[in-house]
Amino acid sequence: MKRGVVLEFNEIKLIYPDAQLTNLSVENSDLISFPFKNQWIQFKQENKSPSEIKLLQLLFASKKTKVASMASKWQNYLINGLELPSLTFNNDFRIIQFALLKKDSYFEKKTWLNAFKSIFSNSEEAFFIDENSGLLIQKKSDDQLTLDELSGIIQTLDDDFSIKTICYIGQFWPIDKEFKTIFKEEQFIFEKQKNKGKSLLSLPIVALSYYTSEALEKSALMHILKQKYTSQPELKELILAMWHSQGNISLAAKSLYVHRNTLQYRIDRFHDISGLSLRNMNDLLLCYLLIF
Repeated sequence: MKRGVVLEFNEIKLIYPDAQLTNLSVENSDLISFPFKNQWIQFKQENKSPSEIKLLQLLFASKKTKVASMASKWQNYLINGLELPSLTFNNDFRIIQFALLKKDSYFEKKTWLNAFKSIFSNSEEAFFIDENSGLLIQKKSDDQLTLDELSGIIQTLDDDFSIKTICYIGQFWPIDKEFKTIFKEEQFIFEKQKNKGKSLLSLPIVALSYYTSEALEKSALMHILKQKYTSQPELKELILAMWHSQGNISLAAKSLYVHRNTLQYRIDRFHDISGLSLRNMNDLLLCYLLIF
């Protein structure tokens, strides 16, 4: 097969039924990835002979080199599997993941990306990894905005560009052998949590629901409670509002755009139905776990 031959994915799939298209490169002992038409094509290494793997490398090697040479140093490190320059090793960094929703045909990706990058002090790089999502890398400093401040600024930026942005604000970590492993877990957390009603996420915000979700799914008791008390969309909205305000009725009413007395009435009705009081933090925690 000549190196210049360009195959379509369905043709590759006929030869290698295990081939999959993804938006991210994943390199480990089980998979091998190559760039393919603005995405990544992955193959299982299992049951492939050394000659087959060599053939795949020859088929896609020139494309991979070209993609890596055009990418930024952080994109090469996090996505393309290359190493970072050693000068970054003495600093801590965090990764801000973002996903764009509801953008229109007039959306200017480059203009928005520059505006988004300007929000974060000491931002190293920002880039898209697919059509709607990307990463921003920030070096740690003493001048960091709080989550509430970031939320307000990002909301203003959304209004200016007529879009909806969901972000995951990662923790700061040193550049060591665990950094990319942590990044992969943060990616997985963001993917699982980004459609659950909150536009700005971080580990403290999602840890409870994320790390308890598997145990809750296995519990017959929790499953019955969930069906009984939280099956209606308005109840989920009520519980989320109270949880995000940490039981503050005034703040929760404001977030729901209802009068405080209206919210108190809804809370009392829920208590009558379930026996659980959303004013009690233990009851509120249980209800919050039930809706995921």
